[in-house]
Amino acid sequence: MSSETSAGAPLIVKDVVCGFCGLGCDDLVVEVAGREVRPKASVCPEAARLLRRLEPAGEAGPVTDEVYDQARRLLDVARAPVFAGLGADIEGGRAILDLAIRHGGVLDHAASDGLFANYAAVQRTGWLSTTLAEVRNHCDVLLVIGEDPAAAFGRFFERALPAEALFAASRHVIVLGGSLGASARRQLGGATVTELAADDPVAALAALCQMVSGPAPRGASFGGAAAEALAEAAAALKGAAYAVAVWNAGSLDRADLIAERATRLVDALNVTTRAGVFPLGGRDNVIGINQLLLWRLGYPLRTAIRGEASEHDASLYATGAALKDADLLVWVSAFRPEPPPAFDGPVIVIGHPDTEFATPPDVFIPVGTPGVDHAGTVFRMDSIVSLPLGALRVATLPSVAEAVRRLEPVR
Repeated sequence: MSSETSAGAPLIVKDVVCGFCGLGCDDLVVEVAGREVRPKASVCPEAARLLRRLEPAGEAGPVTDEVYDQARRLLDVARAPVFAGLGADIEGGRAILDLAIRHGGVLDHAASDGLFANYAAVQRTGWLSTTLAEVRNHCDVLLVIGEDPAAAFGRFFERALPAEALFAASRHVIVLGGSLGASARRQLGGATVTELAADDPVAALAALCQMVSGPAPRGASFGGAAAEALAEAAAALKGAAYAVAVWNAGSLDRADLIAERATRLVDALNVTTRAGVFPLGGRDNVIGINQLLLWRLGYPLRTAIRGEASEHDASLYATGAALKDADLLVWVSAFRPEPPPAFDGPVIVIGHPDTEFATPPDVFIPVGTPGVDHAGTVFRMDSIVSLPLGALRVATLPSVAEAVRRLEPVR
């Protein structure tokens, strides 16, 4: 991250890393004038909304000792707390995990549904996944399953399929069961785009896989997709030098089956060419928090800590299910003002200062945003790259890590 300014002028900060979605864009330009932060260039609409800070922006002052005392009392009497949301940088995640180890409880992230849909497919079939750099430099045929990726990951095509690539001479994007918006098409420039309507992507993918691997199935359409169009897509995928299948499990019905069918398709393609899957996700550092739990506990998210033992269950310890047996909800959301789910019990929120609540929590501790108010580390959606976030202004609120560590017992 670099910056430049002149006397009396706002500070222009370049090469800012964005931690809001899993793309990990690292070329943002923002303008900082006193306490105000204004996005200037290379910023998608979602990042522009979340990066922008105006003074006073509804930010509360420092939390009093009495508020931390109340939070400690709720934690001390809880027997089945749930630590959810978990929108924090790695250091904040470490502090939350330490708190959960001390008090026991379940750990889950607000964006983990897509992650565990993909895990279900991996458990059944395994998969050959690729990285953002591989997609960027090698992919010549991209199969998009479901909605336009740019709807949730604003700069996906700009980052994944730039006009110039090291090894791909041309780009062909095949969209199965969705359509691309104007922003996606602008990013793709001269790339060829084929859209295939499908009301059942699972069935369409199964037929596409059969067309790639052997004799075509009999029928005029499969899952609402015309057989002729699927055959053309199969031919394009088989003729690719490097085909990639991409989907956003967090936005799809039957996402685990879609992930499984996409994996089988890639397996069939790899018999004669090169292909990989690239699952989308990673909002609010869900990949980083998941990695952290794997390092520390040997289990991913949706794990319960009981005494000195840990237990993982992807269904039982999902936030919604775990709250049915909980007596305290600790909700963490530093990247965005996301309120906690409804819960008939005490609630501690460690969150964005602009969060609006349908029902005020018992304790609200406003915290700064990683990458705006303080430095931190997040993981990109492909799980292999950790990215450093820098501070854009002097913090007036604590980080998640600082706030959580103030909840340690007073000695």
